[in-house]
Amino acid sequence: MHLALEKKYYHTTRALATLDPELIRVRGRGGITPLHWVAGKKGDNKQKIEELLELLAEFLCSCRLSIKDLTSQWETAVHVAVKNHNTEAFKVLFGWLKRTYLTEILDWKDQDGNNILHIAASENQPKIIRMLIGYTNINAKNFQDETALEILQANPYANQNVVKRLRRQRCLARLFTPTVSLSQFLSMELTFFEKHACFFGIQDKSTHKIILLVSTLIATATYQTALSPPGGYWVDSSSSPSLNPTVVTAHSSATANGIPHQAGNMILNGWKLYLFAVLNSTAFFTSIGTIWATGISLMDKPFMVYFSVTILSFAYINSLMVEFPKQNEVAAILLLAFFGCSLISVLLLPWCVHAVHIGILKRVDATRRRGDFLGLQNG
Repeated sequence: MHLALEKKYYHTTRALATLDPELIRVRGRGGITPLHWVAGKKGDNKQKIEELLELLAEFLCSCRLSIKDLTSQWETAVHVAVKNHNTEAFKVLFGWLKRTYLTEILDWKDQDGNNILHIAASENQPKIIRMLIGYTNINAKNFQDETALEILQANPYANQNVVKRLRRQRCLARLFTPTVSLSQFLSMELTFFEKHACFFGIQDKSTHKIILLVSTLIATATYQTALSPPGGYWVDSSSSPSLNPTVVTAHSSATANGIPHQAGNMILNGWKLYLFAVLNSTAFFTSIGTIWATGISLMDKPFMVYFSVTILSFAYINSLMVEFPKQNEVAAILLLAFFGCSLISVLLLPWCVHAVHIGILKRVDATRRRGDFLGLQNG
């Protein structure tokens, strides 16, 4: 495949990639793969440029992991494209990284500690810098202890509009300013999130799956129990007690003439009702909290998990309060307060703990070529 690319036999290259996509990852001299070669190559005319860009796109789609391959100088295909001023190839790579949620690769460093933004600044490529703002760590430093902004400011021909945008972005990113090295971070005490993971033994994905499965089963069972409580429901309304009350379940066709009640309320009452509501709700919210806490550790953007468990929790509370007997308003208010506190704790507590953990990780200015060794990303 390397030889076919050098001789510009692109049809042969496509045929080889179709037969075995892993050939795209084969390293040649200097660790160069076919993806690196295409990313750094510029065509002689418009037709050749379009053909190379199409080949680059086909390589990316055929072999997703090829973007993670490094040369002997720790360069990804994105590094190669920027160093060769191949803006069109960078646009293809950048668009693919955003669509596949792999933009963390933009922060990977080469053997000089330069990420993509550092290279774009040193090569004075304002178009690429504009695209990278918001997708890379503006405060990252290379091995010369320079940020991209400092590199750009040292260049007398730098675009001043881009310099101003980088300054604004740096002000916004000061919250996550790298303040510790990797060795300093590993010397620190475990974060609460890490202690939680160690205590429950959820370091690997198989354990995550078991916990999610069990928690989902518990949430399903407790939610169904709230919809079908022990004893069933009253099928009619009654405002006055009779001398001979009749207990009616949801499956009974008899007429209820017992204690005051409303149709659709639970027949269960007294301390048994409160005990059932508290125990069932505790199990439900605990399982919801476990699903949420496990979900945010598996995904970078767990919004849908958060949205789903929130809606489910509100549906549970609403259904239970509708079915709850209305004659004891004080108990209903206390239970509603209990539900509210439980909901806030299971939704906000994991979020806050995880946010603090990620905030600490983002303060680490790693000198390695990759940025996912701390567990920030999966896969």
